[in-house]
Amino acid sequence: MKKTIWIIIAAFFLNFGSTAIAQNSTEMFMPKQIKKAYENGTRSWDGKPGKNYFQNQTDYQIKADFFPDSRIINGSEIITYKNNSKDSLDKIYLKLYQDLFKKGSARDWDLGPVDIHDGVDIKSIKVNGKTVDLSKETRRNATIMRVSLSDKISPSSKNKIEIEWSLIIPGTIPVRMGTYNKTNFMIAYWYPKLAVYDDISGWNNIPHTGNCEYYNEYGNFDVEITVPSDYLVWSSGILQNAKSIFTSDYLMRLNQAAMFDKIIHVVSKEDWQKNNITKKVEKHTWKFRAENLPDFAFALSNKYLWDATSIDIDGKRISIHAVYNENSTDFNEVADLSRKSIEFFSHKTPGIKFPYPQLIAFNGSGGMEFPGMINDGDAADRNGTIYVTAHEIGHTYFPFYVGTNEQKYAWIDEGLITFLPRKVVAEYTADKDFQPYTEIIRSYNYYAGSDVEMPLMVNSTNTGQAYRYHAYSRSSVAFFTLHEYLGEDKFNKGLQLYSERWNGKHPTPYDLFFSFNEAANENLSWFWKPWFFELGYADLAIGEIIKNSDNQIIEIENKGGFPVQVNLNVIYKNGDKKTINKSAEIWKSGVKIIKVELPAGELKSIHLDSENTPDAYPENNILEL
Repeated sequence: MKKTIWIIIAAFFLNFGSTAIAQNSTEMFMPKQIKKAYENGTRSWDGKPGKNYFQNQTDYQIKADFFPDSRIINGSEIITYKNNSKDSLDKIYLKLYQDLFKKGSARDWDLGPVDIHDGVDIKSIKVNGKTVDLSKETRRNATIMRVSLSDKISPSSKNKIEIEWSLIIPGTIPVRMGTYNKTNFMIAYWYPKLAVYDDISGWNNIPHTGNCEYYNEYGNFDVEITVPSDYLVWSSGILQNAKSIFTSDYLMRLNQAAMFDKIIHVVSKEDWQKNNITKKVEKHTWKFRAENLPDFAFALSNKYLWDATSIDIDGKRISIHAVYNENSTDFNEVADLSRKSIEFFSHKTPGIKFPYPQLIAFNGSGGMEFPGMINDGDAADRNGTIYVTAHEIGHTYFPFYVGTNEQKYAWIDEGLITFLPRKVVAEYTADKDFQPYTEIIRSYNYYAGSDVEMPLMVNSTNTGQAYRYHAYSRSSVAFFTLHEYLGEDKFNKGLQLYSERWNGKHPTPYDLFFSFNEAANENLSWFWKPWFFELGYADLAIGEIIKNSDNQIIEIENKGGFPVQVNLNVIYKNGDKKTINKSAEIWKSGVKIIKVELPAGELKSIHLDSENTPDAYPENNILEL
């Protein structure tokens, strides 16, 4: 019986072409948990979700009061949890992300004593109407709370989880979110969140300790946020009650911005001084709704300026907002740069229609993405502003539109969204000499082959001090190299196929690999295996020079083993120049040396490029004769 099954599978693979070969586990290591998913039919060897794929859903109804002076949020929520798996669940796991600031909690770096607190205060939990005994039926580990259930959650069931809670937002140290200049707040990871239960690991109960980011289930949100009336609120959701909050002039400006490409200055410094933006009451309750999001964030301020505009993407208007400090050096351009980024991603690379109805850019610090929102500090120059804007907006696709597990595979979203936005900078920069990829290649060359080197397929939570190199540098250069080999059309096709199959779902890297194989119409294991699975690095070197009467041959050695393009520049002593460019495919067969034939003549210098070609040891790339 087993022999018959394997014959059928083999025949299917032969008919399917390159995608068939891609599944060969002798070529690429596959963890046993993922192998089991293929055996169970939740994943498919062609890169698609399997016939037994399941995904649970978490819908949230949240009511919260935020007190800016104390930075306290008091909240209650009802989670409608749809268990679409075939498993009975005798426990659930809640993610309490703000326990990162809890006294004694595990963290990847020292936060200092200023914002440390006693953790998220869980006041009560009910599961399907039954009150949970917090002292006996819960256990906390860093940012994870396990809730044991006396009555199991049944397969294919809808369940009601009710939680009351309170927390304090950091006032001094903003880690991806927090307080800026006392009265401006970017608030994220703020409500108790049900962990993902998937077909690979079951419950994903790895705590958040700072470095690695998030893994979230999809759902609908109905959120009410009550704040003092002198504050404006923006969120991941669409505002439902603007007419009951804004006075007529500001409502008109918002309506104009939602219909036209022009930048509308909704709130200026003078508007704040007039003090008539919102209707006069003690507090306003802002009501928001969102569909099929993996998370929900919001921001508020009683001082920030507000620009708004919109853009038509294939017949659908996307609202765009930038809210910022009046002293910002660059945020006055961010609304326009956000429009340009959304247009570029939608129509050029990756060529996927922007999936959300709005984008809010908040002027905080650093750079961080949330569904429908970004939090960016001021950049050092205009190129930096374009990049950080495009980078955080690019995360809308990965990990939000396609639900990457960033705790395991941070390199998928960070690698792609470190590489792709450099195309946006190249498109819109005023710097004619801008080289889009030299920075990421320089970073890779510096760290490659050092003691932080490790394969990308090592789980992100296991990378320690190598996290940023692992998630951003090696990965972005790997995608750059793949792009250079495939060309833009095939590279875009790979991203489009992967996204079409996995939008709103939870892929693994193998789903990415198999989708790209199909788009490229070839087995790319020769590329995936060294760049993603192996220790090693990119390193080309100039080898022997073999002179003949009518020509000469230069040997190029691949010392590092990784397949990369060859960009060779030769200068003759008579001033003649010769450039040789070869694709990374030349290393496909596993050869370690290639021979480049050149016309006869006395050579002055030979130079292998290392500015636009990854190379851990550029010192062996130049030969002066």
